[in-house]
Amino acid sequence: MNRRLGLLLTLATAAVLVQQQILLRRPPRLVQIRPQHLHSGSAGLDLNFSRPMQLKTVESQSHLKPALRHNWLGSNAALRLILTPTTAIKEPVQLQLAGRDQRMNSLTAQTWWWDPRPWLLVTRELKNGQQLQLLDRQKTWRPVSPIWTKLSAVVPLGNGRGVAVVASDDNRVEQIWLQPLHPRSLQRDRSALAHPERLPVRQLINDNVLYGHLSSNLNGDLLVQTGGFLPETERNELIQANGKRYQLDLPSAGPMELLPGGGGLVVPSNDGINLMPLANKGGRMQSLPGNRELGAFCAASGRALLIRHWPDYRRSIELVIPGVAPRQLWLGEQAVLGVACDGKGERIWAVIGQWIGNWAEHTLLLMDGDGKVTKRQSLGPWRMKGGTPLQFDPVSRRLLFTVIREQQREANPALVDAVSLQLQEVLPIAVEQAQWLNP
Repeated sequence: MNRRLGLLLTLATAAVLVQQQILLRRPPRLVQIRPQHLHSGSAGLDLNFSRPMQLKTVESQSHLKPALRHNWLGSNAALRLILTPTTAIKEPVQLQLAGRDQRMNSLTAQTWWWDPRPWLLVTRELKNGQQLQLLDRQKTWRPVSPIWTKLSAVVPLGNGRGVAVVASDDNRVEQIWLQPLHPRSLQRDRSALAHPERLPVRQLINDNVLYGHLSSNLNGDLLVQTGGFLPETERNELIQANGKRYQLDLPSAGPMELLPGGGGLVVPSNDGINLMPLANKGGRMQSLPGNRELGAFCAASGRALLIRHWPDYRRSIELVIPGVAPRQLWLGEQAVLGVACDGKGERIWAVIGQWIGNWAEHTLLLMDGDGKVTKRQSLGPWRMKGGTPLQFDPVSRRLLFTVIREQQREANPALVDAVSLQLQEVLPIAVEQAQWLNP
């Protein structure tokens, strides 16, 4: 009996060893590939493999068409591809992926098609209400939501997988909705590249609310601030990209904003703004006193732009660098209608305006990280619509904002070359506002 048991144990051990050797000799597999929006280049991909890879072999054996400048980063089984081209990307990119793992086993060569260009998303004015629509690659406007009476807030999720909105009905009662989207900008077959697929819309908050504010980070998490019709009914809820929901007990003097990389948020107070962690892990809160508001994030560097309101009615634009006092970039009596920056915070754009007679003259500025104005361009005969964002796309190297014309009530999306500041196109479609939607 003992001899038979020993033989069985020996055979089982041998089978395990043989199985291990077979698994070790199997070629590595690509487990996951997805767009990465937190990067310092024009666009990025995150790739996860079944076993640790040799970075140098992936770098030397993989190829891009067109041959864009790029970098491979990472270690072990998690690698990142960052595109750093010197010109705008105007077409889908073909990735021919290959390489070896740490045991010199070759990855099965494969081809991926990737369109890193964002989608132009608008809140379109229709006869019976407002609707979210996006512009596809064939220049066709495609509905991606139901029609609501009015949309008071529209926030695309940072991972491109949906758009959260605050919608109101004819009774001016507001509701919080999510329009989920399925991205199709990364495919094995080029013919499968397409605009995001619209999924069934769902209500995020069951109750009607008096007001709502939304914020999303690049992970796709969503912060929902709401206030009810009764006293002490304010709620702050974090809805993570995986669907988990958490109530946040954070006092705030106004709308809060999630940090792009996750893990923290900007909280306004009565005497300034505070940078706070989402989870209490012993981290210290950073405070900036003064009448400041958040203008834009420079996502890859952790930097941000603030707009400061001075007691003498002047405005200033400040660059906030982690661990350093805010750097004043611009100071003047003109209004600051919008600001944007590249990922590193080295190029800053701002629209400033002043009244001349009965019309506001708006000017677009391009500054470096020290506040030196390198270019300026009048937007006349157009002006930027108040309360709408100014956004920079590093892929196409364009600025997007919403403009109106003198003696014209309708607003239109406008595209501007981010380097020359020349107006490229004003799209002939009446909108409430225009934004970029990540692919």
